[in-house]
Amino acid sequence: MKARHESFIKYVITYVILASLTLLLLPLRSVGIYVIMILILPSTALITTILISDFVKHRNAFIADILKRLVAPSLFIYLLIGGLTSILVLDYRAYSLVINYLMNFLALLIIGTIINRYSTRRMVEERNSELLFRYLSYFFIFLGLGYLFGAVYLPLFYPFAATSIIYLLLTPVIMIRSPRIDVRRIVGNSRSLALAAFGIGLLYSLLSITKPTTWNTYILIVFIVIASIAIIYAGYRLYISGLTVLENVEEELYEVHKREIKIVPSPEYSLFEEAVKDFVANGKKDKLIAYLVHELTNDGLDYEDIIDKLSKLINYSSIATCRKISRRIIEMEIRDRIDLVNELLNELLSSKNT
Repeated sequence: MKARHESFIKYVITYVILASLTLLLLPLRSVGIYVIMILILPSTALITTILISDFVKHRNAFIADILKRLVAPSLFIYLLIGGLTSILVLDYRAYSLVINYLMNFLALLIIGTIINRYSTRRMVEERNSELLFRYLSYFFIFLGLGYLFGAVYLPLFYPFAATSIIYLLLTPVIMIRSPRIDVRRIVGNSRSLALAAFGIGLLYSLLSITKPTTWNTYILIVFIVIASIAIIYAGYRLYISGLTVLENVEEELYEVHKREIKIVPSPEYSLFEEAVKDFVANGKKDKLIAYLVHELTNDGLDYEDIIDKLSKLINYSSIATCRKISRRIIEMEIRDRIDLVNELLNELLSSKNT
């Protein structure tokens, strides 16, 4: 309690000093106003944000840390550069657009860097939280780059702005916790999405440049070709990532249900277990068919009998070819595979007993 009281006194003293400086600077007219805009206002915002974080930290340490180490310095930089921009624009009105763009670039770049560095702090324990701050930093950095290139030539602003919007849209998606939404797949394809957005922005830039109208047709043709290649590549990446996720779910469910498989230990148990796991977990039946054919052949069964006993396994097809697969459907499929394996084991044992 005493520490909080002392901290409160420090803030009061700081506010008194800032207020006194403001009163002293006001009579200096333009110079005083400039100093107030550049230093006093940003400092007041900084101190106020830190004060709020001190009050919040006893209830939520994470929010307090964000306010103190992320919001406070970002707000200070924003107001500081905003004040400098206003002063420069007043003195150099002819270059106001360039000044605004360059100062926006500087502010956004610094804020993005602050957020990016914060994403690596220990307070950000969860992977999703780290990605949230990282994508938020990418939004500021790419938007800043847009202002930088826009200062050189205005149409160059659009590709970077489009990319920044993608990262801004991805920021809240990262925090979604739903079994129906695979965040890992979204993260894995974030670069492809950003690249696609950059391409669309670049197309808009090219179309907005002053040129003969007939050139637009050629630009569209080239863009369509490039976009088609990009879509095919992105689709391939999405398909591969989807298969990876499916395999991970199947492996997980196999570990849960593998005790339901009624395997009888034998000298060749390890080979059989590998074949069963490959089938139950991944839907790959080649090894299991080869093993069972070998065993049934040793038991004296002829070709027709083997085909008859293994017909269900031979005709089995995996659900990996389906478009929409939920975890529940995969689990049902795993159970069906286990039932099929147990049925085949009974067939194998019965043939050995006879």
